[in-house]
Amino acid sequence: MFKELSKTYEFKEIEPLQYQKWLDEDLFHADVRSSAPPFSMVIPPPNITGVLHMGHALNNTLQDILARWKRMRGFNVLWVPGTDHAGIATQNIVEKQLAKEKKKKEDIGREAFIRKVWEWKEHSGRTIIQQLQRLGSSCDWTRERFTMDEGLSRSVEEVFIRLFQEGLIYRSERLINWCIRCQTALSDIEVIHEEAEGALYYIHYPLADDPAQGLPVATTRPETLLGDTAVAVHPEDPRYQTFIGKKVLLPLANIPIPVISDSAVDREFGSGAVKVTPGHDFNDYEMGVKHHLPLENILTPAGKIISNARTGEFAGMDFPTARQKVVEKLKEDGYLIDIKKHLHAVGKCQRCHTVVEPYLSSQWFVRISPLALPAIEAVRKGDIKFIPEFWENTYFAWMENIKDWCISRQLWWGHQIPAWYCLACHPELKKGNPFLFKTLDPVVSAAKPESCKKCRGKAFIQDPDVLDTWFSSALWPFSTLGWPDQTEDLKKFYPTSVLSTGFDIIFFWVSRMIMMGLKFRGEVPFKTVYFHALVRDAEGQKMSKSKGNVIDPIALMDRYGTDALRFTLASMAAPGRDILLDEERFAGYRNFCNKIWNAARFILLNLKNEEDLPGSKPAPETLPDQWILIKLNECVRQVNQSLETFRFDEAANALYHFIWHEYCDWYLEFIKPILFDSEAESTRHIMASAFREILLLLHPFMPFISEAIWPSLSPGKRSILTLSYPQTEPLSDDKGIDKLMENLKEIIKGLRSIRGENNIPPGKELNAYLVLKEEAVSLLTEQEAYIKRLARLSHLFISSQLEKPAYCATYVCNLGTLYVDLTGISDPKDEIKRLEKQIEKIQLDLSLIAKKFDNPNFAKNAPEKVVKEEEIRKKALEEKKTFLAEEIHKLKSFF
Repeated sequence: MFKELSKTYEFKEIEPLQYQKWLDEDLFHADVRSSAPPFSMVIPPPNITGVLHMGHALNNTLQDILARWKRMRGFNVLWVPGTDHAGIATQNIVEKQLAKEKKKKEDIGREAFIRKVWEWKEHSGRTIIQQLQRLGSSCDWTRERFTMDEGLSRSVEEVFIRLFQEGLIYRSERLINWCIRCQTALSDIEVIHEEAEGALYYIHYPLADDPAQGLPVATTRPETLLGDTAVAVHPEDPRYQTFIGKKVLLPLANIPIPVISDSAVDREFGSGAVKVTPGHDFNDYEMGVKHHLPLENILTPAGKIISNARTGEFAGMDFPTARQKVVEKLKEDGYLIDIKKHLHAVGKCQRCHTVVEPYLSSQWFVRISPLALPAIEAVRKGDIKFIPEFWENTYFAWMENIKDWCISRQLWWGHQIPAWYCLACHPELKKGNPFLFKTLDPVVSAAKPESCKKCRGKAFIQDPDVLDTWFSSALWPFSTLGWPDQTEDLKKFYPTSVLSTGFDIIFFWVSRMIMMGLKFRGEVPFKTVYFHALVRDAEGQKMSKSKGNVIDPIALMDRYGTDALRFTLASMAAPGRDILLDEERFAGYRNFCNKIWNAARFILLNLKNEEDLPGSKPAPETLPDQWILIKLNECVRQVNQSLETFRFDEAANALYHFIWHEYCDWYLEFIKPILFDSEAESTRHIMASAFREILLLLHPFMPFISEAIWPSLSPGKRSILTLSYPQTEPLSDDKGIDKLMENLKEIIKGLRSIRGENNIPPGKELNAYLVLKEEAVSLLTEQEAYIKRLARLSHLFISSQLEKPAYCATYVCNLGTLYVDLTGISDPKDEIKRLEKQIEKIQLDLSLIAKKFDNPNFAKNAPEKVVKEEEIRKKALEEKKTFLAEEIHKLKSFF
């Protein structure tokens, strides 16, 4: 007896049971001893800062499709899971928790604070892993990693020390992004830019040798003029040619600064003359270095103006207060010319939304150019393939203009920099001021040195800074496999096969992994990078809590089931196109699950015994059986080909169309009368074996429902994941089976449309007449029973020459004309309206074709075959339009 299926697909009951079954049978484990070809991926590690979002759901669905497909193709698949410590983001979460207790991290100290962060990691990290499993992710959980676990920490230390020893890591005073609240340097990705309404201030900078004259300088930040070291104009700006090389007096400070010329100045911005503040603006910093200008820092780490000869009465103020006071003083002293409203971008900390300040600070940097050059060449040579390919241009543009990487962060949570300072030589370090470390020479070592080479002291203190989160993430493809040890995993699975990630981190993660992989492994870290699209709401807006448009994947799985969520995302994952999510799509694919489940129940009801479950497909004996095997073979080809090229959307849509429309809607309907025949073993076998192949094809996309149904239709009772993925067979359609079935379907659809458009009840049988081309008459006569049953006809007359009824509905098809006797059933006026609608549609199609031919480039550039097909189509439509117009004329004779 067969295992019965419940009347409905209860995904809430089935999904956890199926996933636990996979875990219990250890089906996701990769064996280093296997002789099968390896296929490996590392998961882009989600941050331990919360729960999975739709971006995670999309990316991990696509990765899981690849992993399951490759396993079923015979590969030894390793998909490495893990999570990222997420430096500043995680630290901020725990700081907020302390704030609820009215405490700061300094109140409990570094060690106690880090213990609290580890507690958070255990809670949040486990939640994220559970949600990945809820999604169906078939990761090898025995190899789960965390960017701060012992092995990865050792990898980080090894890389830092080796780069330092080679002179590729150094310390320098540079301009960096600084968050005053978080008290740390930030990477560019941690800075969000928001448009804000501000002002453009026009300020008079008097000439040093003739204060009556001067330059009108425009700026959005008057408070930073206290740090100005020059005024810049464009070398070809006729307004200011006489000023170049002279000096102006810095307003409020009365300090002479030079007027320089630089082609980077935008003559159209403001007055065309700009202040140069190298210590507080990134563009000005570049200009300052180019022109050898002094770097004046006027800001403390806490965001207060320092006290010196320049700052005077403004010392101790924060920048917002200083701006107000500086403007008041400029106006009072006669320097302020004008104030105009101005929209401009303001950089803010991604975590706390404090305005980020460009800040002159001594930090640790990676000298990046020597690492970037081999990484550029690896992509250029094709050692790494980008999909879609156009992202290569973005990568090259970034890498060819790359700047040294600031890797130090003034945080407590993260990989502490392995640099040590002797307390005997520098007792002032005991005060705990992190900025005292910046001017001292450290000993770089993974472990605390035994003694100081200068004073023989044994008391050391470690550099308090931690490394940028992206530093450890850059090592992820090989550190997760056990490097720096030469592990079996590393030998077997590196380089990894595919990286699937978002294009928004191509600079911050992808490029750095390529650089580090080439540097420390001598090989690229992955062969292919697939960049998926961004997930947006139905209106195309980015999802955010403030907009209230965030879609929670967990809630969707609760509502529609995981398979519906996965299939929706896969079906929309077209390359280079954002995914606009509408909840109706999830409901639609939940219905698809129900369709599959009901089809399985129908099949089981029509199988007599387990002998009806063949190991292979038997020879087809009927037209529907021959047709479905041809269409199944085509579906297998489309799905495999699409997955080979990362067209998840095409693969999913091919499956959906075949399963719903061709197998369920047509094939099962065609074979129902055959199944009533006790001798229909061949059809029963093909029905079951084709559906078994459907489940195999579907498994990577919808793992839960396919696994749940499989035992009922599988004599071996093995997990579907352990079986082979379908491959294309050498089938040919030399008898024109597909074309014949398409003609049958067209005739049946025509008959159904006539019934529907004339409001004829489904139970009322009709008389129909098919006037066909001579060569089609015998062919269609053989299939008469299918047409009569599926279109509910009492009589069907097929001939090349027929006397049609006086009043009938007309439908023009490929093989001829279809007539349905409507005498006593409907009003001729209704049939006229129906035919007029058909003519309107034909006219629309003809106008679209006409537009193509009106374009001279179409006939000139389109392939000859395409042009010919359009000409044939145009002629057929015109003939159909003429025929329908004649039918309307005839119908009008009835009244």
